Amino acid sequence: MVRHSRRTLLLAAWYGLYQAVHVPVNVRGLILLRGRGALDFPAPPPPGGWDSQALAFFTGMAALDLVNALLSLVFVWGLFTGRRWALPLGLVTLTVSVYAALVFDYATYAAGAWQPPALGAYLFINVAFVPALWLYGQLLNRVLRSGF
Repeated sequence: MVRHSRRTLLLAAWYGLYQAVHVPVNVRGLILLRGRGALDFPAPPPPGGWDSQALAFFTGMAALDLVNALLSLVFVWGLFTGRRWALPLGLVTLTVSVYAALVFDYATYAAGAWQPPALGAYLFINVAFVPALWLYGQLLNRVLRSGF
């Protein structure tokens, strides 16, 4: 059984909560995008609305992000139960999460969506993700110092 620090477990619990919320948000987003081709939450549109290319991009991103969120929950469970495979899986899911966050932020910012009143939603999403970045750094540091 692999042991982890209290801080790592706390950060992993937050990441698990973040991803547990992410699952229904992504499912809702996929339903909205496939149904009416609109998206309002968690990505409030820019003043002119989302163009069709952005909606297609968000559909693909939401589908992949949903798979990653589910795998992230498996990682958190594995970490809390001391499974040896949890650390490599966590590094994969956190890498995907960080990449997705950066791409999502760039796409929404470049589209002009980061304006009041939607700005608050984007800031909330990013502030809530900061503990995941800290967890990612901790896990990377652990692997670089002592391996898997």
